[in-house]
Amino acid sequence: MSGNFTISLEDVKLDPTVQILTIIELVYGIPSFMLLICFQFLLGISKVYANSFYRLVQLALLTNTFVYLNTWIAVRMEMHPSCIFFLKFVEELIPGFLAWTKYFTWWFLHIQFLSAASLTVHRISSFWWPQSCEKFWSKSYIFCGLAFALYSFLPTTIWFGFTNEVHILNDTLMRTRNPELVKTATNTTAIFTIIYFIIICVLGIKTSVIINKNKQALSAMYEKIAKKLTHIAIVHCVVFAGILLWSVLTSLNSFWNFFPDFIIGINQTLMVFSSDLMTFSLPPVLLFFDSNVQRQFLPKCCQRNYYLAPVFAISNQLLLLRRRKMCSAP
Repeated sequence: MSGNFTISLEDVKLDPTVQILTIIELVYGIPSFMLLICFQFLLGISKVYANSFYRLVQLALLTNTFVYLNTWIAVRMEMHPSCIFFLKFVEELIPGFLAWTKYFTWWFLHIQFLSAASLTVHRISSFWWPQSCEKFWSKSYIFCGLAFALYSFLPTTIWFGFTNEVHILNDTLMRTRNPELVKTATNTTAIFTIIYFIIICVLGIKTSVIINKNKQALSAMYEKIAKKLTHIAIVHCVVFAGILLWSVLTSLNSFWNFFPDFIIGINQTLMVFSSDLMTFSLPPVLLFFDSNVQRQFLPKCCQRNYYLAPVFAISNQLLLLRRRKMCSAP
């Protein structure tokens, strides 16, 4: 289309503002990413997390891990001239790969919502069908993950094609942007984000209503679980509210151009921050509201050190596994 425009990624100059924001991203991003990996590893090896709920947590953690890695390849690296050689190498090795990473920045929104919503749905279903809930989720969480992945392709078919394509022309890494498709993709994503936000709110409210109506029938233990449900639902609402707000504002700006030039210049970076807010939210949510996680991840020796807790927890679990093997050996 004539409206497309192409730029050379190798001519990108380092913006001091972007450089400062990237340093901030790395300061919180590296330890937070390590927590994602540690949590996923520990939830898989510890018998404390045999409940099917934690399999859905692992699914969400795995999704968020790929989201973070994808944002670096699709968005962040091309802002830094020193990283262009790596992107060029990847494009030469796997032609079209960079275009797909940019496509997945839209795709991941949907699977992130589904994986987050499934946590609340699991806990609601455990109240309605306590006997069959555990069997269902234990057997079907993998199929749920596959269904989430397939569904996430459907909303992106509305604009048919890549909003951004990356290719090598005359030994130069180039990016072609389609403004019409970007506009359609942004508006479509804003609509879906509104829908998802409403669903998350409804799930949270529904959970609160169910618990409040049945307080007398609940045991003291289940009352604590009810509080976890409410807190987790509220946190998810806040997280998605931030994503919703920025998506809607970006969409409206395409019509009225009310963003100042400074915001437009760092728009991609700001979107990365909002993505990180959702990507890294699950570990602290679990640490604050899940007593099992608190007992496992926060031993007394490091209760006040959030980032060292998983390291101690992994060491403890590996020691336990080793002792079990030694005890079971003939």
